[in-house]
Amino acid sequence: MNDVGVLIPFGNETPWRSKALEYTKTWYEERLEGSPIHVGIHTGTWSKAQAVAQALSRSREPVIVIADADCVTPGLQDAVHAVRQGAAWAVPHLKVYRMSPEATCQIYEGVPPGSLTGRTRWLDQNPYKGFEGGGVTVLRREVYLDCPLDPAFTGWGQEDEAWAVSLNSLHGAPWRGVAPLYHLWHEKPARQSRYAGSPASVARLAQYKEAQLTGDWTNLLKEARSHVSLSCRGVRL
Repeated sequence: MNDVGVLIPFGNETPWRSKALEYTKTWYEERLEGSPIHVGIHTGTWSKAQAVAQALSRSREPVIVIADADCVTPGLQDAVHAVRQGAAWAVPHLKVYRMSPEATCQIYEGVPPGSLTGRTRWLDQNPYKGFEGGGVTVLRREVYLDCPLDPAFTGWGQEDEAWAVSLNSLHGAPWRGVAPLYHLWHEKPARQSRYAGSPASVARLAQYKEAQLTGDWTNLLKEARSHVSLSCRGVRL
């Protein structure tokens, strides 16, 4: 059995998002040959935690790649190697390059993403340092079961940042690579602002930051651990 499984959470089937999912699935199949791709589909109000849990319930692999359906990074193999060598979790990318619609169409036609990042006309915004926990994260399965995404975050925003806060607190800093992450263009989700998903998500993130200061994670992670445990009931490695 291959020791790496790719979990792709997906829930908004617009044409642009569906095309991105098709591209990323093929990208992972080519670069992690033999590794199963598990797409977790969640309908209704978006919940990344529930989509990942659905994908994880079909996975048996001890190393998992949690990959957003709209991005790829050439640093993937280095991050997988780091986890195989003992890192609890790994972030393969440093800067995020959000591609424009025109650049995204070029990528779908076979143009390498890296060849389009040199000129700003191909970018939807200036490159920026990506959040830990967002985009692509590689980690050991038992680390995710101990420190999963929180289903209390619904809609878009703050779930990745909160997850990174808990991972850093409970499992230490990640191995972090310096590869670019290419974000494929799609329609922007409804949210409070470019940063904030909703007042509830911002408040929930504040609880994570408080737990980071106090070291008391028991109650905050109880629901998330229970949710992923129930989703994976009966899974044997």
